[in-house]
Amino acid sequence: MNRLSREGILFENAFSNGTRSIRGIAGSVSGNFSIPGKGVLKRNKAQTDYFTISSLLEPFGYHTMFLYGGESRFDNMKGWFLGNGFDRIIDEPDFKDYEFKGTWGVSDGDLVNRANKEFIQLHEKNQPFAAVVFSSSNHSPFEFPTGKIELVEGVPEKSVKNAVKYADFAIGDFIRQAKKEPYYKDTVFVIVADHNVRVYGDGMVPVNMFHIPALILGGGIEPMTCSRISTQPDVLATALDLIGLDLNYPIMGHSIFSDEKQDLSLMQFNDRYALRVKDKIAVIRPSKEPMTFVYKNGHLEATAHDVELEKNTLAFILSLSHLYNEKLYR
Repeated sequence: MNRLSREGILFENAFSNGTRSIRGIAGSVSGNFSIPGKGVLKRNKAQTDYFTISSLLEPFGYHTMFLYGGESRFDNMKGWFLGNGFDRIIDEPDFKDYEFKGTWGVSDGDLVNRANKEFIQLHEKNQPFAAVVFSSSNHSPFEFPTGKIELVEGVPEKSVKNAVKYADFAIGDFIRQAKKEPYYKDTVFVIVADHNVRVYGDGMVPVNMFHIPALILGGGIEPMTCSRISTQPDVLATALDLIGLDLNYPIMGHSIFSDEKQDLSLMQFNDRYALRVKDKIAVIRPSKEPMTFVYKNGHLEATAHDVELEKNTLAFILSLSHLYNEKLYR
C-alpha cells in the first residue's frame, strides 16, 4: 500500500462508518452512513430498491459482481447484493482450483487471481463492469498460505500483524497482475478498508481507531494526497467522479474534486454516534446529555457544548432512520 500510494490518490485522513464489515460495505457500495440499529445489509426494508453502485450504473450497461472468498450468505451479503441489483455473486463454492482454504474460505491470493481472470474476460467482451472484491484473510484465526510473506518478527505466525501483511501482499499481487492486462488503463481501482482491525478504547469514542487506509488508482489517475477528513462515502463519490459519466446519486459524501466536499465524518460506536467537523466532535448517547470534544493528538478533550454541532449530530441520526424507514434511500 505504501508503494501504491505514490501512484494514485491517497486519502490520509479517511475514517470508517462503524466497527463492522457490513457498515463498511454500506458506506463503500451505497455511500451511506451507519443507520441506527442493525446494518442495512441485514434489515428488511433495505433488501430491495436500496441504492447501490449497481443500480446507479445499470442504465449505462455495466455488469456488476461481488467476489468473496468465503460464504456470501454470511451477514446476508449475498441476499443484499442480489436484491439490490448486482448481477453475479462469486464466493467460496465457486472456487474449484484454489491454493489455500482456511476457516474464512479461500485465501486473498485465490480471490484476487479469480477477480483478475473475470475482469480480463469482461474486458475482452467490451463489457463495462463494476466489482466489489471483499477480503477475509484478516480475521481470527488469521490463516493464510505459507511462503508468501516474510513473517513479522516477535509475533506468532497466525497473528493480526502477519494477516495484515498477507492482505497487503495480495493487494500488491493483484495490481501487478492487472497492470499487465489491457483493462488496467480503463479501470478505476478503489482500495479501502471496511473498518480498523479492532476498534476499542477507553474514550467516549475511540476516534483514532476509525482511521482506515483508502487509495484510488488506475490508468490516467494523477498521483496526489488528500489530507482532508474523508469517509467511505467520500471515497466512493471520488471514484465515481473519475469514470467519465454524468451521474446523479444520493451518496452521503462528496468527491474531493467537488466544492461541496466537507471535512466531516460520522462514526457509530456501540450505541453512540460521533459527528466530527474538522477537529471538533459532538457525541450523542441514548438517554444522556450530548457532549462536545476537541480532538487533539489522538484523544478527545472535553470542551464547552457546541449546541449547533450537537443538534446536527442528532439530525444525522434521525435523518438516517427516516430515510431507511420510508425507503427513501434509492
